[in-house]
Amino acid sequence: MCEGWFMSARTLAVIPARGGSTRIQNKNIKQVDDVPLIAHTIQDVEAATEIDRMIVSTDDEQIATIAREYGGNVPFMRPSHLATDHAATSGAITHALKWATEQYGEFKYVCVPQVTSPLRKPEDIDASLSRLQETGAQSVVSVSAFLAPLRWAITEDENDHLQPQFESAGLWDDDYVRSQDIDDSLHPNGAIFAATTVAWKSFESFYTPETVGYEMPPERSFDIDEPWELDLVRKLIKPWTRFT
Repeated sequence: MCEGWFMSARTLAVIPARGGSTRIQNKNIKQVDDVPLIAHTIQDVEAATEIDRMIVSTDDEQIATIAREYGGNVPFMRPSHLATDHAATSGAITHALKWATEQYGEFKYVCVPQVTSPLRKPEDIDASLSRLQETGAQSVVSVSAFLAPLRWAITEDENDHLQPQFESAGLWDDDYVRSQDIDDSLHPNGAIFAATTVAWKSFESFYTPETVGYEMPPERSFDIDEPWELDLVRKLIKPWTRFT
């Protein structure tokens, strides 16, 4: 993080880490490369040069304790009404931003690096924030290319027969197009979200009328949501590239 944050106070990183998780119990503190999952994001934020201040927002005492052990700043416990299964993450971000503004002064940007993306690098955080600043956009969302062309999406009809989802798929006709000849479509990969605080206060969303993308390679774009994804990331992560 930038030195002298108390003087510049430009970018606040909010790390959401709710205690409840249905598909992977205690997901945010599962071991990945011999450290809790949340530690990867805390270390990424610490190593990023474009972040001035960090807040871990959690309602869970165990997560708070572990986050502090790895250098995370947990200055409060998230209110229970912002930590239910149906509570939007935006409420927790707004709560953290308001608290930080009252304590440290105004911030120009708010950034949310997700705990579930441990293959992201500190350079990705810096580059996404630089893109937001350089473009003058309201927000930036990290994106990645679909592994298969979006035009090839298929569905099943009432007879369980495969059908193209889009008319231009080119799979059932003579208009077949090779995957390498199709322009890549992008999707949000869940790793990094950021916005100007002005835009956040207006929309409470990172999807604004002026959102730009920061593209990350697919191999760094895994967003852990299912047990098999956690197992895969554990195999993909390189120990010698983390915490050195």
